[in-house]
Amino acid sequence: MNQGFRFKKALIGPDLAVGEDVWISIDRSGRISSIDEGHAPAGTPFHPAAIAIPGLVDCHVHLALSGGADVEKEARDSAGTGSGLGAAIQAHAGMHLKSGVTTVRDLGSPQDVVLKALRSGQLRAPSAPRIVSGSAVSSPAGHGNFLSRWATTLSEYEKVIGEVKAAGADFLKLFATGGVVTSGTVPGATQMDALLLDQVTGLAHRSGLRVAAHAHGEEGIRNALRAGVDSVEHFSYLTDEDALLLAGSNTTLVSTLVATERFVASDDRAKATPEALAKILEHAPHERDALARAVAAHLPIAAGTDAGTTFNPHGFGMQEQAVFLAKAGMGTLEILRTLTIRGAQLLAVPSGSLSTGRFADILCLDADPTVDVQALGAINDVILAGVSVHK
Repeated sequence: MNQGFRFKKALIGPDLAVGEDVWISIDRSGRISSIDEGHAPAGTPFHPAAIAIPGLVDCHVHLALSGGADVEKEARDSAGTGSGLGAAIQAHAGMHLKSGVTTVRDLGSPQDVVLKALRSGQLRAPSAPRIVSGSAVSSPAGHGNFLSRWATTLSEYEKVIGEVKAAGADFLKLFATGGVVTSGTVPGATQMDALLLDQVTGLAHRSGLRVAAHAHGEEGIRNALRAGVDSVEHFSYLTDEDALLLAGSNTTLVSTLVATERFVASDDRAKATPEALAKILEHAPHERDALARAVAAHLPIAAGTDAGTTFNPHGFGMQEQAVFLAKAGMGTLEILRTLTIRGAQLLAVPSGSLSTGRFADILCLDADPTVDVQALGAINDVILAGVSVHK
């Protein structure tokens, strides 16, 4: 017999339609076998939560980083620490799950330790969310080099793509521009030239890998869009011209504004490197404006937290991101879709929606987020593939 739950209220399907007295049946694989309102199959228990919504989908995390004052130094110092780093990765994954995130995409770790942990079976339910794996590749002195494989020429990238594919990655992360936390790089500056970015994206796609491009600056964003990457991360200097390019593409923007806002607001921000602090303060207003521009243009947006970066710890970042999406002008239901089904669609994972055939990944809340998105923090329970992780 299928297991299941009844809820007083639930947000059903990809459009998050409000349902009353909703029952969900779950098969042995952890997927929703049926969902409806009203008379439920005999023995289906009522869940005490006020409302059920899909589990959150965080499209940008770094499980191997802790969110300290200098993550570049932390990553370099952690090289070769073995089981100690593995334990930290598991703890970080658990923090996401407890905060209602049932799917994450990891976009780079020193020596691909997250990929290795996945292959060894260390990161699995019920102690970790569903993990879509990514491997990063950068130039030796480029942004993100401390959590990446290295390549500079097309042939070197081709070799890395083969290694990444063999290691089991789903995404290849490229760095179209510089960034904040890597010394000697500038967020707005172009890091990969347009031709190389286009060629590497093509190689990755032909190998079966999808591509995420870190891109803050205007030229880098434009190069990434023209190369046909699957997602553009951060997009801090997005222009109206870029918005037009995006409207005709299959690329999704991934907002990680919460990472910037946490850094800027941290009481400990003076402990960061002076270079990183100066860069974050300079580009924060641009990133806020870019998100507002993307929202106003109704561009395809998914949400990430960049958890693990400077003063950006794991857990509850998506709740804060929801607030920043609202400040950018996004409506409440669209925020909830951005945090759930939009992310699942980007990651090609059958989650993010309470629908037949999708995983029974459910965030159970004691308050209604359609009334106030801050209700996302009122967690009663988290259900992953039909199993409560709070028990």
